[in-house]
Amino acid sequence: MDSKRFDIVGKEDRIEQKLHDIELRYGENSHERAFVFGKPQFELLHEGKQLSYNNILDAEAAWVLAKNLEIIGGGVAVIKHQTPCGAAYISNNSEEEKIRAIDRAIKADSESSYGGILATSFTFTLNMAKSINTYLEVIVALDFEKEAIEYLSKKKVRLIKPEDYIPYAGRVAFGSIVLSERKFEGEPECLFGDKFDIRDVKFALIVVEAVKSNAIVLVKDGVTVGIGGGQPSRKRSAWIATTLAGENSVGAIAASDAFFPFTDGLEILINAGVKCVVAPIGSIRDEEVLNFARERGITFYKSPIRLFRH
Repeated sequence: MDSKRFDIVGKEDRIEQKLHDIELRYGENSHERAFVFGKPQFELLHEGKQLSYNNILDAEAAWVLAKNLEIIGGGVAVIKHQTPCGAAYISNNSEEEKIRAIDRAIKADSESSYGGILATSFTFTLNMAKSINTYLEVIVALDFEKEAIEYLSKKKVRLIKPEDYIPYAGRVAFGSIVLSERKFEGEPECLFGDKFDIRDVKFALIVVEAVKSNAIVLVKDGVTVGIGGGQPSRKRSAWIATTLAGENSVGAIAASDAFFPFTDGLEILINAGVKCVVAPIGSIRDEEVLNFARERGITFYKSPIRLFRH
């Protein structure tokens, strides 16, 4: 690979724009241009309104989360600004259950879901399309029924069918492209307390992997109820997540993308009614944090991996 091809800062004459049948409306903001290097690994089934830089990034964020939900049988994700608004997993493969999951994911934060990107790990049907009564910018799905495409083609929504590819996390920095592998692996381990449905524990971890750090996610009965992320303090993310969840914090499972460096963030979760926490360990204060959780009578699962996303 020619390194000069990616030496782009202040050297627009070196930019080779590779759009491959996809012409982007604009960059991150409307006064900025957008450039695509390489062929995006998706099929654009309908472009009711021209795709933008943000649409592509949000669509992939939604797809990666939905795809990861296949670990627990499949599910739905709604994303805006590369941040989950809501997510839900399916308990069985019936169309009725999948429509229910779509509705739950949207309604998990209906205010934020408006104008968002929806992704499903399963084929999108006509009945699913007809069940949606909010505005969406993009729908991403494993596949689409022909009738669903025809129905949705009357709207401004874009329809994206991803191809098989390996997702990476990355940024442009100092005129270069910096990439990181993006993996979700391992099994949570119950350290103490009453055991919870392992699908719910994994679900919380899968969603928190998709949230910008520092991240705290609350889930209950197969759907997200509070999401806090993108904060320099884990304590603040815990406060945001529990505030959004309100009464739904009671009995919820909370996932943290990294260890609790102090007991303060954990205390916020417990005071809100959270009964189970899943988080990595590795802090010099692990013993203090774990003893605090044990004394307060909650269940604590050890996450097998750290899940930072910047």
